[in-house]
Amino acid sequence: MTSIQSAVLGVLQGATEFLPVSSSGHLFLAQKLLGLREPELAFDTLLHLATLSAVVFFLRAEIGEMLSSLFDDNPLSRKRDWGRREVLLILLATIPTGIIGIAFHKVVETNLTVLGIGLRYLVLTGLLLASNSRLREKWDPERIVWWEALAIGVMQGLAVFPGLSRSGSTIVLALLLGIGAARAAKFSFLVALPAILGAALVNLRKGVGVSVLPGTLPSVTGFLLALVVGYLALFLVERLVVRGRFNRFAPYTFILALLCFYLQWRP
Repeated sequence: MTSIQSAVLGVLQGATEFLPVSSSGHLFLAQKLLGLREPELAFDTLLHLATLSAVVFFLRAEIGEMLSSLFDDNPLSRKRDWGRREVLLILLATIPTGIIGIAFHKVVETNLTVLGIGLRYLVLTGLLLASNSRLREKWDPERIVWWEALAIGVMQGLAVFPGLSRSGSTIVLALLLGIGAARAAKFSFLVALPAILGAALVNLRKGVGVSVLPGTLPSVTGFLLALVVGYLALFLVERLVVRGRFNRFAPYTFILALLCFYLQWRP
C-alpha cells in the first residue's frame, strides 16, 4: 500500500464512519478501485482506532462525566444519576450489536459482493435517510428508555453489512422514535465507541499485528487523516441532524449504489 492509497482510505474512513453513507461500503469500493486485492486487516484496525480516538475527543466532556459518576458516592447528585444511566443504556445497546456482529461476521466476509452492497444496503440506507417523519412524539425528547436503547443497538448491529450506514441508521431510528435531534446524534456517537472497539478487537483476534502494517509513513498518514477528518465529520453530522438536513445524504447513497452496479457489470 502506498502513502497515497493509505491517505485515500484514511480520509474515507474518517468521513464515512460518521457521515450516513457507510464506511465499510466505501472502503470496500475504494479497495476495488485502488486495486487492492483484499482488506488489509492491520491497516483497517489502525483506521478504526483513529476514528475511536476522534469520538473520545469529541465527546470528552460526556465521557468524563460518565466515568466520574461511577465513583460518585453522593446519592443526591444529578450528574451521578445521569452518568450511570447513560452507561447502562450504552451497555444495553451494545448487547444486540455484539450478538448480531458475531452471528453474521463470517457470513458477511464470505458473501461480500459489489452488487450486494449496492442493491441491498446502500439503497436501504438511502431510503432510511429519505424518511423525514416521526413515528411518535415523546413527552421528553431527551430521555431514552431501555427498549429504545436495545432497538438502536439492533440497528447498529445490522450495520455489519457493508453499505448499511451505522450512524445513518441509528440516528434515523432515534429520530423516528421521537428522540431529540442533538440527543439522537450524541447517543449514536456514544454507542459507536464499543462497536468500533469491538471491530478492532475482532481483527486483533485474527492475529493481526503491527508487523503487517503497510509501513511507517502510510500507517501514520492514514491514522492522522482518519482522526482529523473523523473529528470534523462528527461536527458536521451533529449540525446537520439538529438543523433537520440529515436526509440530504440520501441522493448520494443512491448514486453510490449505481456505481456498485457499474463496477459489477463493467467489461
